[in-house]
Amino acid sequence: MAVTAIVLGIVGFERFLPAPGIEAGQGWTDILYYTLQLFLLDSAPLQQASHLPVELDIARFLAPSTTFLAAWLTAKAVYDSTYNVVRARRLRDHTVVCGSGTAALLVARSVVEEGRTCVVVDGSTPGVEVARQADVADARTRMLRVAGDPRDAGVLREARSHRAREVVVVTGDSTRNADVGVVLRASLTGLADPPRCFLEMTSPALGAAVTAHELNADSALRMEVFVPSGRAARRMLDLHLPSAEEGGSALVVGSGASFDAVVRELARRDAQDDPAVPWTSTARCEPPQIDVPEDLASVFVCLDDDLTALQTGLRLTRTWHDRAVDVVVAVGSSTALGGAITGADFAVSSVGRAHFHVFNTTDHVYAVSSLRRGLYLDIARAAHDVYVRNARARGERVEDNPSTVPWDQLPDDLRQANLAQAFSITDKIRRMGCAVVPLDEPDTRFEFATGEIEELARAEHERWMEDREGRGWRLGDRDDAVRTHPDLVAWEHLTEAARQKDRDVVAAIPEYLRRAGLQIIRGGPRDPSTPD
Repeated sequence: MAVTAIVLGIVGFERFLPAPGIEAGQGWTDILYYTLQLFLLDSAPLQQASHLPVELDIARFLAPSTTFLAAWLTAKAVYDSTYNVVRARRLRDHTVVCGSGTAALLVARSVVEEGRTCVVVDGSTPGVEVARQADVADARTRMLRVAGDPRDAGVLREARSHRAREVVVVTGDSTRNADVGVVLRASLTGLADPPRCFLEMTSPALGAAVTAHELNADSALRMEVFVPSGRAARRMLDLHLPSAEEGGSALVVGSGASFDAVVRELARRDAQDDPAVPWTSTARCEPPQIDVPEDLASVFVCLDDDLTALQTGLRLTRTWHDRAVDVVVAVGSSTALGGAITGADFAVSSVGRAHFHVFNTTDHVYAVSSLRRGLYLDIARAAHDVYVRNARARGERVEDNPSTVPWDQLPDDLRQANLAQAFSITDKIRRMGCAVVPLDEPDTRFEFATGEIEELARAEHERWMEDREGRGWRLGDRDDAVRTHPDLVAWEHLTEAARQKDRDVVAAIPEYLRRAGLQIIRGGPRDPSTPD
């Protein structure tokens, strides 16, 4: 617009200045100077104007319009920046997303779709697009951007990370994510109620090492590490792997990081579940070359290239059309492509008895609701599973003990109680002078000694009492509606059955950690506050 005004102004003045009665310089520098004056509504030769060339007539309106537009955009940018800073200073219980690109966009969008406020921290140009691309009607009022490097503590303070509900670090680089984690650790440690922090690590080994380090840290700050390939594998198997009770075996076909992650997750489940779902894996993708178990129920196709994976999945579905088998194809960002191939909006189709599914790993990994299902929630769910299993072994029924329902049916109050128990695991481990490290061998086992179990069971009961009383529970017959419980008494006054529940909780801690790819070893620093 400005260039057009300048060109038209120069052409117009070249035609206008030689006209009779115009007293003004006609050199090229004069013409350029008069043209630039148009932007300020102060071009001297025009004061003598009567009939102007059409080019100059257009330019004298176009140039000041350009000036006014630039001034308006500048004022708007200053206002928006000031507005965002003021809003950020008043934020509380929001989500901070550190990063740019697809991952940050998906996390931020999922936060806004929950109806909550998100602050995106990113100093690169793609970060500007995060707020513009969010396809939510009122995204402007719920998504703010703080420009700057998230490795700068001052930038994180500007985003009010110390008042946030959670901080998600997805810069696209594991080293940079770790650097941001170090800054968060330094700036948020000491807060009474610090936010949960989620750090992305692309390497499973690095992710396990950082997780172990965080679990050993003596801090109220909960830094949870997630590996995209591992999280996607767990979610895909949760949805599509048949249970041991249903019967049938599984087959993994493909290569690459997602293939390795699914194989690792199956091996982990094989080591901890009895009975386990039988499974095999193969790198061969051509149907004639694959040894197919007779009881095949699920096939997982995992390849680095989405198009090749989809083509392979369709070929397998057609080949095994006479079997009641689910063919699940893992893709990174090709849900639309999968839907086009299968002819269904939800990317699922059938060929005979075989069913074809497309599992979008990116959507499952970077939704904020999925991120919240991190290590501690996995431990809480595992603890509840163990509790229900032991309760049923004791002959307890749901009618007698409402806490024995499946996790998805638990009231939110009891879920939070299980989560609080998960948060306390690291304290128990340090209390015994132990440490958490990555799980090296699937058959590595750790058990607390009898005396340790007794000491930790007492500590668990005291923690449980404090938590329940803080939530408004009091002594009385078991009644979840009015929040009364008969076990709200000192350890010495507990029944043996109630004490055994606490012992079971402690004894199962190694199992909870094994499910997360971690193990306990002896030799860590013993908590100095613990009596000998």
